[in-house]
Amino acid sequence: MGQIDVGQVNELAERLATVAARKHVLVAAAVKHGAQNIKESVQEDLQSSGNRAIRRIGITYEMKEKGTVIEADIGPRKGGASDLANIAFFGTSRGGGHHRFYEHGKDELEPTAKYVREAASTL
Repeated sequence: MGQIDVGQVNELAERLATVAARKHVLVAAAVKHGAQNIKESVQEDLQSSGNRAIRRIGITYEMKEKGTVIEADIGPRKGGASDLANIAFFGTSRGGGHHRFYEHGKDELEPTAKYVREAASTL
């Protein structure tokens, strides 16, 4: 029976852990990049409004990580003009709803997925 050098096994385990941590950082950066692109697209859309209050709606995103899951929660800021976001995106019985929200996310889905695939396959 052959002998196993525990030091080599430990070294391999450390290298594998380092690779996983680096991939996690790269994937998080790809998700953040996609979230930033969506935020900017939504803000640009809102700036096209003829309504000054709608143009002042703030959009933000928050990165969330739980284990290996990395996500970005994108939406309007709380308070002020941002309280008009529902009217801007979904409208009321009296009108509104002329601005895109989910569509910008859909447009960014494939490029972001590509960046995440590339980040996950590196190293």
